[in-house]
Amino acid sequence: MKETLSLYELLVKTSYHTQITESKDKKCENPLSFGSGFIVDFDNERFFVTADHTVHLDDYNNGRGERKWEDYVVSIFNNFNPPGNFLSSVVTPLGGFYYMEQFHLNKPDETPTPVDISVCKMRPLHFQYPFLTDEVRFTGETISAGENMMTIKKECFKDPQTDKNYFIFGKIKTCINDGIRLTRVSTLKECLRFQLKAGDYFLFNTPAIIEDEKEWEGLSGSPVISEDGACVGVLCSIKRDTKSIWVMPIAWVRMLIEVAIQQEKLEG
Repeated sequence: MKETLSLYELLVKTSYHTQITESKDKKCENPLSFGSGFIVDFDNERFFVTADHTVHLDDYNNGRGERKWEDYVVSIFNNFNPPGNFLSSVVTPLGGFYYMEQFHLNKPDETPTPVDISVCKMRPLHFQYPFLTDEVRFTGETISAGENMMTIKKECFKDPQTDKNYFIFGKIKTCINDGIRLTRVSTLKECLRFQLKAGDYFLFNTPAIIEDEKEWEGLSGSPVISEDGACVGVLCSIKRDTKSIWVMPIAWVRMLIEVAIQQEKLEG
């Protein structure tokens, strides 16, 4: 019998909290920032998807975007305590991200601009430890601590529709206290509405004006999920004092994954 999940449980189990560290930080102990991402099951291969600005922190500092070629390490929080060390929490570092730039054919002399998504082919070593959720209760629904999280299948990739509600789940206000204890706050962004396609992005509106950016910091890279479970894109940015959030279409994710698969075959 096929298990039926609530929408909230689906959101929790497909959202992964990440940290970003310098490549020289071999133990991933000193995070510079935090983000989000999700795992896609694409023709029986798994890819981790996130916003490119969480992988290449320096490439987006000037607003327009320009490659500086400095890679950072993205690690997924497993929410798993290794046996005999209950004070520690495992993180799974990722590497070898695929990313892309956009060329403007009508402006050949301009520097190519980064496209704000990255994907990483996940290997068996990335699944050494389980990926668990630390959620227990939210909005009246109960999810047992320690349940396995899920992937998003490519069959769930859809275009957004103006008559549906969309949702984002993730962690915000993340900090490490006394260099040991990790604290963070779960958040559910509800009833987001698709407005239009603007340039490379989808524009969604929130129900209320965004007054505090900290209520969104750490959600970059989150999947945007419809009320019926479709994944339509990747959260990239918001604009304070407006209702606007900007989402990279899931079609870009599909394109980059297909390029990564072909590249893997060539190198394999």
